Amino acid sequence: MFEDTNKKLYCEKYLKIIVNSSLDGIAVLDEHGKFEFTNDSFFRITGWPKEEIIGQFFLKMIPEDVREFVMEHWKGIQTDHGGYHEIKIITKSGIIKYLNVSSSLADINGQNKVIAIVHDISENKRYEMNLKESEARYRDLFENAQDAMYVLDSESNFLRMNKVGIQTLGCTTEEVIGSNISKWVTPDSLRIINERRKKRLAGENVNQADIIEIVCKNNEHRWVEIRTRVIRSDNGTIEIHGIARDITENRLLKKELSKSNKQRKLLCYLIQGTRGGKTRALILKHLSDRPYNANQLAIALNVDYKTIRHHLNVLLKNGVITKNNDAYNISRNIESDLNEVNVHVHIHPAVASNETPE
Repeated sequence: MFEDTNKKLYCEKYLKIIVNSSLDGIAVLDEHGKFEFTNDSFFRITGWPKEEIIGQFFLKMIPEDVREFVMEHWKGIQTDHGGYHEIKIITKSGIIKYLNVSSSLADINGQNKVIAIVHDISENKRYEMNLKESEARYRDLFENAQDAMYVLDSESNFLRMNKVGIQTLGCTTEEVIGSNISKWVTPDSLRIINERRKKRLAGENVNQADIIEIVCKNNEHRWVEIRTRVIRSDNGTIEIHGIARDITENRLLKKELSKSNKQRKLLCYLIQGTRGGKTRALILKHLSDRPYNANQLAIALNVDYKTIRHHLNVLLKNGVITKNNDAYNISRNIESDLNEVNVHVHIHPAVASNETPE
């Protein structure tokens, strides 16, 4: 008898040491949901002191918005439906915490008790919530960006593309997702993409933007400036994230501007840079009013017919004027540049007649 009592005391002492040494919180509640016992870790985790917990109903630490859910779970425990669940609590200082709770119903000295073991998951929960928030922001940015955004796998197959990208290609999402980028770019652009992809997958630092010529569903060709980066996940999956800015209009504008600049330089040379420039200026001045033939110009300018024909041939050869039957006109693509080089000079025809043709 004495030996059995010693064993019982030893077991109780041993169990008490285990309970008090646990990093998880341990609590015993009566059938009414009031705390009868908690270890020190429970007070530390929940942020409530012992004197304000023991004898109190557990809803004291449950926020209003989750009390209904917690009470439903409590009712389940009373019918021996314990198990694992996640709850939200509020500390005495008002801080929200998240706990994993393992609860079970036990018969102790003929009375129903609920044993609860709690583990603090607040840090992981906040990380999970922040991650979801970041993902939501990324999805919003991805879908509502002003530029095309897309994601490729390691073989350059499209995994995702935003609305701007779909609209630029003039197709549906179903037509793009799963297709290879080679379907939507020219061969020259594909070579650039493959070279950059190999370098990036090899770990080389490739920061510069590339100009790519894409082919839309209706076979329209457009130019985009793309920037890409490689994303490697923890499981080894590789994705290539890209942003593409449509520069088609800017590219065409630059071409037109470059062409216009060349035309202006040519006009300056033909009008201001040669000895026959004054005569050519007078010819252009007359042609800007109406069409003339060579003979009419020779009479109007009081210049030798052969000289007029020579200057007309020079202007015709350089695309400044056009010829329709016997009449000459100013080329349409040169009209705006004529004003820029100020060809409407005031010069007496007698001066032009003394020039040596060039």
